[in-house]
Amino acid sequence: MRTLVTTFALGAAVVGVLVFVGALAVVTLADASGRSDVSVALGPLVLLAFERGPRGTGTTFGPALVLLPLLGGALNAVGAALLARD
Repeated sequence: MRTLVTTFALGAAVVGVLVFVGALAVVTLADASGRSDVSVALGPLVLLAFERGPRGTGTTFGPALVLLPLLGGALNAVGAALLARD
């Protein structure tokens, strides 16, 4: 049981860092390229939204930023359980 919790936590942490760094990279590139609107979504779940208006820019991180690390942690735990069975 401890192995599954550890693999879940490590998988969630790694996927969380990768998703957050990737989102920051997309927002930085959108700002540098002068885009007025960029949105990245997984179906109805928004990962990030970038908007440029007359008063400045705005970035919104959506609920998918939390959901993806949880999914990654669960997949990592399932993979560890499959590898550990005899």
